[in-house]
Amino acid sequence: MPSPRARLVSVVLFGLVAAMLLAGCAGLQPGASPDQRRAAEINAELGISYLRQNDLAQAERALERAVQFDPRFAMAHLGMASLRERQGSLDAALKHYRKALALEPNDPYVQTNLGDLLCRQGEIAEGRALLDKAAGNPSYPARHVAMVSAGVCALKAGETERAESSMREALQIAPRFPDALYELAQLTYADGRPFQTRAFLSRLNALGVVTPESLLLCYRAEMQLGNREDAQRCAERLMRDFTESEAAAELQRLEQAGG
Repeated sequence: MPSPRARLVSVVLFGLVAAMLLAGCAGLQPGASPDQRRAAEINAELGISYLRQNDLAQAERALERAVQFDPRFAMAHLGMASLRERQGSLDAALKHYRKALALEPNDPYVQTNLGDLLCRQGEIAEGRALLDKAAGNPSYPARHVAMVSAGVCALKAGETERAESSMREALQIAPRFPDALYELAQLTYADGRPFQTRAFLSRLNALGVVTPESLLLCYRAEMQLGNREDAQRCAERLMRDFTESEAAAELQRLEQAGG
């Protein structure tokens, strides 16, 4: 099962892939006729549409056609990589991300997707380098996504200050970005700052974003603050709305252990 971070990021990144495809941003590569490129674009757009509907079988057929029509269309490989991630085939996803990067080495969307996956797989140096490039691109409209991923990557390297700085910079650009709020809530809790955790979770909740993981974090932060009443409210909602979640199981273990 993907981590909460992977699930949050993947939703954003599917949207970025779709935006790239619909914009037709990649130039015509040698070897493809204009008709072949157009067919690749149409099928890639269709595949992304199916991905958004969670129809992975139809998405796979459309994206495979896109790659067949134009194997040098970077966005078709980016869409296929996103599909493979959804299917849990990370090696195949990595292969398509790398192909997309070889075709469009300066594309920040490709850098963000590949960099995020590399960091999640523990390839910190390479992943961070790609994310830093994307985050430093002033014309990239989704710099905040790369910044949060870079922050998570820095955390894995034990660089808490750098991680927090990157995430806070993302919030300055996109104050309502849920990933940044959730990751900062986690970071501040781990760093012993539950008041700040509460503040970030409150902002996340105001956006209507409530997950099993955010409710469990709410419970933990409120317990650390000695606020058992609010902690219980978070626990009750977690058990009511997300009974079968891993977070609910973890909550039960915590309560059995005495908090």
